[in-house]
Amino acid sequence: MVGDVTVSSYYFPFSEQGGQAALQASAEAVSVYSNRYGAYPHKTLSLVMGDFNDGMEYSAFFYLSRDFYSLYDGTPANYLTFVAVHETSHQWWFEQVGNDQAEQPWIDESLATYSERVYYENIHPDLINWWWSYRIDFYKPQGFVDIPIYDGLGFRPYTNAAYFQGAHFLEELRARIGDEAFFAFLQDYLAQSRGKIVTANDFFRILKEHTSTDYSDIVRQYFQNIY
Repeated sequence: MVGDVTVSSYYFPFSEQGGQAALQASAEAVSVYSNRYGAYPHKTLSLVMGDFNDGMEYSAFFYLSRDFYSLYDGTPANYLTFVAVHETSHQWWFEQVGNDQAEQPWIDESLATYSERVYYENIHPDLINWWWSYRIDFYKPQGFVDIPIYDGLGFRPYTNAAYFQGAHFLEELRARIGDEAFFAFLQDYLAQSRGKIVTANDFFRILKEHTSTDYSDIVRQYFQNIY
């Protein structure tokens, strides 16, 4: 239970350790994101061990690959934990704030990836540097954040750009405008966009309402379009 939200984890008996760890991380993430972004919109959240290669989000429900459970090493420094909290964050960035996931996939995926960092800074702050090194920079990400999936040139180049370069963009933006403005923006972005399908123009319009700091150089560095 997280407040009045019931979080449930479904897994095969031979993956009990990972199943319980994913449950714990997801419950912690619901608490962190509710505090940082805004309220979780449902009374339940279910995470399910899936027979495919990655995670996948739905409303109040997501899958995690069985491979993540096999790789679980008993610590929070592993794929199972950061993918569990990534998929949990999609209950905000996808479930509450929708977007065109083919033409502008970065709008939910960059925020979901960066939400992993928000989770770690609140629950396991000693692992932030590990997360950047292992999760993000190991792949030497490059490319423009705002590529459509059709221009991604395969899973890895697309993920490097929309997910990992997206996380770097948000980190640099946060450092430039400060924590207070950054999280005030995210809370207002959620409030103004809840139940809607937003575009990049909406993202930057709401951002400009929360800071007068010039961040245009960061946008030029990470985006092929200027907003």
